[in-house]
Amino acid sequence: MTRAAVEVAPGVHVMTSRRYATTTTAVIAEGEALVVDPCWDADELAGVAGFLEAAGARCAAGLATHLHYDHVLWHPDLGEAPRWSSAWAASQWSSDRAALVQPLIGDIPDDLVGLAGRVTAVPGNGLPWRGREVSLHEHDAHARGHLAVEITDTGVLLAGDMLSDVELPYPDADEPDLASYLAGLDRLAEVVRRSRVLVPGHGTPTYSPIERLDADRRYLEAVLADRPVDDPRLADPDNQGIHARTIEQARATR
Repeated sequence: MTRAAVEVAPGVHVMTSRRYATTTTAVIAEGEALVVDPCWDADELAGVAGFLEAAGARCAAGLATHLHYDHVLWHPDLGEAPRWSSAWAASQWSSDRAALVQPLIGDIPDDLVGLAGRVTAVPGNGLPWRGREVSLHEHDAHARGHLAVEITDTGVLLAGDMLSDVELPYPDADEPDLASYLAGLDRLAEVVRRSRVLVPGHGTPTYSPIERLDADRRYLEAVLADRPVDDPRLADPDNQGIHARTIEQARATR
């Protein structure tokens, strides 16, 4: 990874990729680790495994917050641990693998392409890994079947591709309006309020989670009301396309 693992709460370590500030989180307990959204380049993925080895922890399980290709990666050094995601994400990777994996072909080594997206659905009774107190909160903002991961014993929320300081709210391109995204924010609101730390899928962890929720609500309220948007994230050219598409979806929501 481009910087060392940062322990944002006891046993919760965040590593950040050189690409799009994409985060990997390792949740460690009693010599085992749950690895959430391991990413991205081959050396960075190997670095996740190297960090666990140095920490004396075995990768017991992996979890992908949603189906997008940058969140379903893996490395042989992480072993053959079970890898879970939502039922929707797992079903899509099973039925439409060729299309979903396409952006990775030629971008990362072929052996890592082969490991991408090998996820199964989280059982109905919750995450089988019992090393820490973990609750999953499913919603359809950003992507259908998106999971937010709450580590309840330390008050940490792994938000996936939500509530970022570097990425604007990024509704699913397949949604005709913003209803699913707004419902997703509502679904997460109480979890955010009780969390001490928030880790976005892209960006910087924060100890003021509610500020991220408020920032996304302000942005979407301005877009929906067709008001000028004053958001520092718009300074990033990568967000301009997201913003233009969100404006179109907002017109269908009004």
